Amino acid sequence: MRHLLYIIVVVLLAACKAGKPSDVLSEGKMEKILYQYHLMQGMAACGDSSDIKGRAYILVCLRDNGVTEAEFDSSLVWYYQHMEELQKVYKRIGDRLHSELGDVGEAVNDVNRYSALGNTGDTANVWNGRHYYLLSGNGFANRLTFEIKGDTTFKPGDELLLNFRAQFVQREGTRHAVAALAVQYDGDSVSHTERHVYGSGDFSLNIDAARRPIKRVYGYIYMVSEWNINPRLLFIFSPSLVRIHKELLPPKEDATDVADTIVSSADTLGKVAAPVAIEPEQMHSRPMPRKMMKIEK
Repeated sequence: MRHLLYIIVVVLLAACKAGKPSDVLSEGKMEKILYQYHLMQGMAACGDSSDIKGRAYILVCLRDNGVTEAEFDSSLVWYYQHMEELQKVYKRIGDRLHSELGDVGEAVNDVNRYSALGNTGDTANVWNGRHYYLLSGNGFANRLTFEIKGDTTFKPGDELLLNFRAQFVQREGTRHAVAALAVQYDGDSVSHTERHVYGSGDFSLNIDAARRPIKRVYGYIYMVSEWNINPRLLFIFSPSLVRIHKELLPPKEDATDVADTIVSSADTLGKVAAPVAIEPEQMHSRPMPRKMMKIEK
């Protein structure tokens, strides 16, 4: 019995060691190819559409690394089916991009400029998550979410900007993601905005918060894709949540002095109020103006 148990353990250990087929590219080779690919796409995002030239970019990367398209495709399928291994590769890619693109990125786009901000001052990056995320279209890890509790860091009337770089890795199917940013205030009212992402590039969302205490800031980036055996990946690089304090002008003292009413006398109409600034979320909650009563002579 003890001898049989020993044989089972040896077989299992051998199976674990032989987990990756010999024709699958190593993690180091995959990292080198994908890093070069993302670097080229990131630079292209500052000009014309990177999706149009996406195939050309990957072919250049493969040629430079002495890998055929068939070898890369079969290897990417294997890594796609073993997401924990692909996550390791992308963690190293994310670390390299974050540390090595600073000089280039700051000169050409806002994503790196904002992600390099500190978390204090009137303009600060208050992002509390990682600087890279790998999303998969097969239903596993297909979204990232974030939430930051309101504290003295936030002030009523702040401007909030969510910035990130999106880079898709897929040969077929629609490239589609949805990003959302929301602010919840004391009393649980909410300001919300969202943006659809079609293709790779740099993206931003912004909200001008209302003049009331902020309870929390939250949101998500969701990859919209049906399950497919072929790799469909979305790399989110350098997300940042920028909080900008604004100098708010005090409300006018006479803004509410004039009543918005109609006097129902036989020969007199009341004064009409001057336009009054309202919060965005009040736009759809205001009552419709009443029709004027016809005055009989």
